[in-house]
Amino acid sequence: MYTRCPGCQSVFGLNGTALAESAGVVRCGQCGKTFNALSHLFNDRPGSDQAPLVGSGIPPLLEEADVEQAEFPWSSNQETLPPGPGPELDFDGLASTGSPSPPHWIWKAATLALVVTLGAQIFLHWQTPGSVMNRLIDGGTGPTADSTEWIQIISRDMHRHPSLDDAIIISATLRNPSEDALQWPVVEVRLYDPSQQVLGARRLAPEEYLDNVAAIERGMAPGVVVPLVLEFVVGTTDPSGFDVRFQR
Repeated sequence: MYTRCPGCQSVFGLNGTALAESAGVVRCGQCGKTFNALSHLFNDRPGSDQAPLVGSGIPPLLEEADVEQAEFPWSSNQETLPPGPGPELDFDGLASTGSPSPPHWIWKAATLALVVTLGAQIFLHWQTPGSVMNRLIDGGTGPTADSTEWIQIISRDMHRHPSLDDAIIISATLRNPSEDALQWPVVEVRLYDPSQQVLGARRLAPEEYLDNVAAIERGMAPGVVVPLVLEFVVGTTDPSGFDVRFQR
């Protein structure tokens, strides 16, 4: 089997295992275009004017079923309908009635609940040390406590685990360039296959990548550089890349 890139018309032989792992999504090695190889299949190496295979739109019929469907439960006490045409439905009457409108008090209650929720969120944001609203009201200066906007990744690396065949090690070095202490963020790591499809993602709370509880409460000090070393079990599929993000 072969496939042809719709971008640069390059032809490639297909590997069944790799095609099954990516669900048919591949990336051209010539122009970098990502496309579904199952939509551009050829039995033999195609010419420039040859069209890909097109199915009839109807899946093939299986000769033998692998699993037999159980019959629906039946009871002799169930009432059977007499033969003949069923009752007629009055669609005209249904269309004329329409859907009843909700009472006005429901809209008032929903509006009141929305206002109360918004007020609670504003109050909590104000009480959060280092937040934007806290600094505006209290007259503070400097960067906010939102570490997702300030923490820098100055280095990162991924390599195989030295003792586990189905695991990898991801290391990253974080730095706080601001002048204030920042809250430790939730670290999200995403693993990608060669076609840039997500193989898996993992979120780590500060308690999962830091051992010092007191340091978590104090926050990330200004100018501090923190190395992170994370281990992940990936199974038989080796990731070709990864991404580190910060969440609140």
